[in-house]
Amino acid sequence: MGLEQYRAEVSRQKQQAILQAALTAFLEFGYDRTTIDYVAQKAQVSTATLYKHFPSKADLFGGIMAQVWRTDQISSTPVSPSLSPQTALMQIGQEYAQLLMSANIQPLFRVVIAETSRFPELGTELYHRGKEPFLKRLHAYLQAQVALDTLVIVNIPLASRQFLGMINDIIFWPRFLIMNLEISENEIEDVIISAVETFLARYANSC
Repeated sequence: MGLEQYRAEVSRQKQQAILQAALTAFLEFGYDRTTIDYVAQKAQVSTATLYKHFPSKADLFGGIMAQVWRTDQISSTPVSPSLSPQTALMQIGQEYAQLLMSANIQPLFRVVIAETSRFPELGTELYHRGKEPFLKRLHAYLQAQVALDTLVIVNIPLASRQFLGMINDIIFWPRFLIMNLEISENEIEDVIISAVETFLARYANSC
């Protein structure tokens, strides 16, 4: 490993340590009561190093959201237009459901809802790092299918929200509002299949 690669790896490890320490702190203390000094101490880095990676506490929270929602991965892997709408929508739905079921999503949502009135940037970070990349990715695929004449959609942004909404309204929000509510893998699969069938019944080109 060359010197530059070594430095990059050390930087990556420090960033991961910062994100893990910050996630633990935000979930334990909330956004307001978590301090940069505390996170730096728990991550065993200097505050200067932390600020080098994340210039503000909002950026740090955004980094956590990006990691939890796998923002970079989702944004950098477009859905191939060669996939049929049924196959592509099933893939997108399964990936979205998997993230909605991940362990830290609900606790982070609770932090945002509890404190976003005083810190509006939390809601902004949640949207831009969470749902927006999925919407953009789905929008790009639907736009390509409209051009190929396999789907007939006048309002693609609305259609994108409708599809993801059919999934999170059943998989996420009931579990968020009702503690210890369980949903099985078979039930999740049924939700996704139903969402795909409903979407295609509305937008598939029947000609």
